[in-house]
Formats: sequence, C-alpha cells, structure tokens
Amino acid sequence: MDEAGKLLAVTKAQLRQYLTSCQFLLGSAEASPEHILQTLECIQLDPVSLVDRNQNLVLQARTKHFSPGIFDEWLTNGQTVEYEANAASLMPMADFPILKGVQRRLYKSLEPELHQLGPVVDEVLRRLETEGPLTSRAFDSTHKVAGYWDNQSPNTKVTSHALNLLRDMGILRVVAREGNQRVFDLTWRGLPEAVRRRWETIPEAEADQLLLQKYLRAYRVIDVSDPRFGWRALTLAERWGQVSCLVSQDVLTPISVENAERRYWILTSDLDRILAYSSSEPDIDAQPLRFLPPLDNLLWRRPRLQDLFEFSYTWEIYLPAAKRRYGPYVMPILAGSRLVGRIDAKRDNAQNQLSVSGIWWESWVSDSKHWRRFVLDQLGGWAKRLGLTSVAMPPHRE
Repeated sequence: MDEAGKLLAVTKAQLRQYLTSCQFLLGSAEASPEHILQTLECIQLDPVSLVDRNQNLVLQARTKHFSPGIFDEWLTNGQTVEYEANAASLMPMADFPILKGVQRRLYKSLEPELHQLGPVVDEVLRRLETEGPLTSRAFDSTHKVAGYWDNQSPNTKVTSHALNLLRDMGILRVVAREGNQRVFDLTWRGLPEAVRRRWETIPEAEADQLLLQKYLRAYRVIDVSDPRFGWRALTLAERWGQVSCLVSQDVLTPISVENAERRYWILTSDLDRILAYSSSEPDIDAQPLRFLPPLDNLLWRRPRLQDLFEFSYTWEIYLPAAKRRYGPYVMPILAGSRLVGRIDAKRDNAQNQLSVSGIWWESWVSDSKHWRRFVLDQLGGWAKRLGLTSVAMPPHRE
C-alpha cells in the first residue's frame, strides 16, 4: 500500500511481463535446465505423451539446452526428488526436508489404512530392505483394492497401493523411473548425508514455513482463493491468516489490478522489478512462439490466467470427445508476454512429423500472411526440437 493506505496499482501488462520473465518465457532460451528447475521450484509430472510428456515440454519451451532423458537422469543421480507440490512434481533434492510436515500429517491420517494392509506392507518393506530398489511390477498380487484413482471399483494391486501409501508417508521414495514405472526404495537409503540429517531433525513448523516460501516463489503473484495455497490442505480462513501474517512481515504486498475478479498479492522483494516493466508490451512477432503444455507452470492457476492474461483455458483430455471444443491436448501459444491462441497437435512417430489438427487465435490477433509465415517457421523449429522432421498442417481457411 502507499502512504495514503491505497492499494498499489499494477497493470496486467506489467504482471504478464514479470511472470513470463521469471519463468524463462521471455527473452533468450540460454538458461540451463538445472537453473530453470531451481528457479521454477518444481516441474509437474504427467505421463500423457500425445506431443511429449509435460515435464519435457516445460523445459523445451524455456531452453535450447534440453536433452531427452534429463529428468530420469536427475532422479537416478539423486539430484531431484519426486513428490506432491503442485500435484506430482519433481523438485531439487535439497528441498526434500521441507516436505516433512506434509509427510508427518499424511502418516497420521493414513496409518489406519496402512495397518489394514499389515502382512502386505511387511512383505513390501522386507523385499526392499533385502533386494534394494524395486518397481511396483516386481510385486505379484491378484488382490485388488480401491486406490487413489479408482472411482467405481477396486482396480489397484494391493502391493501398489501399499507402495503409494508408504511413499506418501515418507517411508519410501521414488528413486528412478523405468518408462512410466516408478522405482521405489527406503527413504533413508541413498539420501545425501546433509539432506538426511536435515530431514531427520527439522521441526515440522519450520518445514511448513519453508514449503510456504517455496510456493510463494513458484507462483509470485498470489491469490488467496487458490486451494493449493502453500501446497498444503488449508481452509480459506487459514489461507487468509497466512496472507495477513505475510503482509505484516512485509513478505507480501497487496496490489490492485484493474478489472481483475480476484485480489492479488506480490512478493515485496520483487516490487521494484515489477514496476520497472512498461505498461505496453512488445509486438507479438518480436519474440519466438512458445507452445505450453497443459500443466505448464505458467498455467497452474486458471482463474489467474483469466484475470491477468485475459485467456480462458481448459485441458480437454478428460472431457468426452463430443464435449471438446478444441482437442484432447490443446496447448496455449505464448508470444512474448501474451497468450495469443491455442494449438491441437500430436506426435506422429510413423511419419516423423508433428501433426496439427487446428490452431485458434484470440480475436485480437491479425491472421495476416506475414503472421502465418511467422507461425509456420516457429512450428518448424518446435518440431525440430521435438526430434521430428516436418509439420503437417490443416488446410488454411480464408
């Protein structure tokens, strides 16, 4: 607030440039993948691969230095940890201790369910202790139970469910992947010594505060109505309490954004950086196009996307085909700091090409010949980064 007690006015253009710059989506694509992960705080994991896996597309949109298999390499080498942040995510290994509060609360809530699986749990732990890291496929079981993703009938192997519970509680962790198969091991085994000591001794309250700070750095423009606030299960009243405390500590500053439906807060430490941006933005063909996957960090908070980028987006993969407006893996297109349209595409490995079903531009984007040539050139570059040799486009309709 200013001296008169009024909320600081920040334009949408300033916030768009700030967010895209913070997320390595504005300017050069020279940052290292390691630096990007560290700055983004985490990258969301998803097995869907119509174009490529979400985590790969997140890095491909931000750096020229992406290489296939880098996420598996990080996990296997102990550089990262896989756990829930913004859903299932990969984050730097140094952050593992700050998950302790979440793990302890899950331990208390899941312990009765784990106890019901007694002999199965004992066998899982015994085999991991004696044999070392194992995939869920290594455990044979015909007994099915209701797992996390079973909505109608039990369809999860009891051993797989035990592995998931033990991982959530912090007893096991994912140490590698074989395709989409997770490889589990005892949490303490293979942890860097400094990380293990910190994880064993950090108080839960301190871990929760550090996790909150990590969330704030990941989002940077904060909305108290976000149900994932702090990457913890908090009530709305608890979220308001946290925000009020952070404002009183001068960690967050409330702002006014014209015509935004929600209230927003920014990191006080970033205030000068935000205000340094102009309220006008560069031409949309002055920067390379970035094709963002549905779970990209910039897209995490859909209401914020509507408020600040004036862009409405729904991932339609879980909608019945008849209810889809665009396509199952429609991806927003970023030009500079503006979301200018969306593309439905898929990888055609048989033809070694990127097959585009449709592109839809926002109403204010001029679909000129110059723009179409620019887009085709950008699509060709994207296909090349995906390891494909060509792009198949639908017929252009005048």
